[in-house]
Amino acid sequence: MATWTKKISKAAEEHLQAGEAVVAGVFLQPPGTMGQAVGRGVGGLIGKAVVAKMQGSGDDGGLVTDSGTAATFPKEPTVIGLTDQRLLVFGYGAIGGKPKGLLRTLPVSDLVSVTLEKQKATSSFVLHFNDGTSAVFEAPRMANDPEAFAAAVNGG
Repeated sequence: MATWTKKISKAAEEHLQAGEAVVAGVFLQPPGTMGQAVGRGVGGLIGKAVVAKMQGSGDDGGLVTDSGTAATFPKEPTVIGLTDQRLLVFGYGAIGGKPKGLLRTLPVSDLVSVTLEKQKATSSFVLHFNDGTSAVFEAPRMANDPEAFAAAVNGG
């Protein structure tokens, strides 16, 4: 299993403030990414049925995702680190499988909660911000620990 917390700690060394430590990390991708990959591999009607079952409903529940803080999040695979002070958002280096380039930071107080809905191959992963917006991703279950990240944010 990839240890995203360790990878993020290494990538963030020069960006961390004195005493700041990475407590959790997660790899995220846009909703539907896994389904597209499976659909290409399986194909046809069978592929569509498999994808629908793996992804769940795909309904964002009326979340505001296109404005405010949520609109500033990448629409491509990304790596997110949680420190005791900030949320760190990195690009993702597909070739090396590592966090790549710090894209943005925001105070941890701007993140209200994380909603996680487990599916077979991924989890629906939603970051909820204090401005009422939400960034929606999917978190692959292989080599990832979205549950630990959500628990770190949600206090449990």
